[in-house]
Amino acid sequence: MSDEEKKEKIFQSVGRAIKEVAPYSGLGLQLAVTVVIFWFIGRLIDEHYGTSPLWMVIGAMFGIIVGMYNFIKAVIELGKKRKSKNES
Repeated sequence: MSDEEKKEKIFQSVGRAIKEVAPYSGLGLQLAVTVVIFWFIGRLIDEHYGTSPLWMVIGAMFGIIVGMYNFIKAVIELGKKRKSKNES
């Protein structure tokens, strides 16, 4: 096997690895952004009504629940797509 064939084989394997990981790479960021958005909404409510930190905590907890729901839903869907792709 020549050096060029080895390089091409390495590039193909790296490309396949990136292609496998890419759909999952944004899920963590999506979870974090969801928590921050709901926390921020809770902070705004606390500032308006002077109830700090009640709504910040409730917002963060709600953000965690919504974010985890979306995370699990996305992982299940990606798993189904991967399984159907492997079967075909």
